[in-house]
Amino acid sequence: MAEGKAPVFLNRIAAHLRDQNWFALVAEFLIVVSGVFLGLQAANWKEARQEREDEAKILTRLQAETGTLLEAVRQERAGLQARADLYVQAQDVIYTSANPRELTPEECNVFAASHIHRLAADQLPIVEELLATGRFDRLKDESVKSQLRRYILFRDRERANHEERTNELFRLYSRHPDAIEIAALPRMADTELDWGFLNNPDLRFAPQCNVEEMRANQQFLNELFDNMGRNGHVLVGYEKREAILVELQQRLDELLKS
Repeated sequence: MAEGKAPVFLNRIAAHLRDQNWFALVAEFLIVVSGVFLGLQAANWKEARQEREDEAKILTRLQAETGTLLEAVRQERAGLQARADLYVQAQDVIYTSANPRELTPEECNVFAASHIHRLAADQLPIVEELLATGRFDRLKDESVKSQLRRYILFRDRERANHEERTNELFRLYSRHPDAIEIAALPRMADTELDWGFLNNPDLRFAPQCNVEEMRANQQFLNELFDNMGRNGHVLVGYEKREAILVELQQRLDELLKS
């Protein structure tokens, strides 16, 4: 009740009491109670509408960010799969005598870079924002909330796995220079492999692999196997991440189309 109207209301109540006008007194109370109730209802409706509008914005943004992340995950996974395919393609050359030949430049390169494992794309900024601002429960769909909790748990576990996975890697060209040499080669075309990034117009730097030295060095073979195995574990993680994001995206599409 407005401050200026309170004395007027109280004066009317006092007058009804003096006159013992019970009907008017009850009517006054009913009017006041109805006004308070309607005011609270209006405030609740407004708040509920704002929450629905906020949830719709959250879902729209979450759908867009999930799509962007899913595209990045698929691109990174494709790169890892290409590495894995080259590993498989060259294993007979290194570990058996079934396919005696030199390594291709692509195979040699993937062996030389087998220690490189970058942190996977995993960010959904809207989720971090919701958790930081306490608005996670603005999401009313339990399926979406459950999938997001599942993704957060998976993401945190994979980040810990990455730290462990990269704690002790074997940089093979440094540890076994007789097996893999980083050589300065004449530059013939801009499309050739170049590790130097030095913009030298005449020279490029690229790994050169000695298959005989690789095959004769058991320590090299063991360390290469370790690096290849880590790539396989990372690839499995990407497959799981993609599956979780696809499921989340499908549910978001359903909600936003309804």
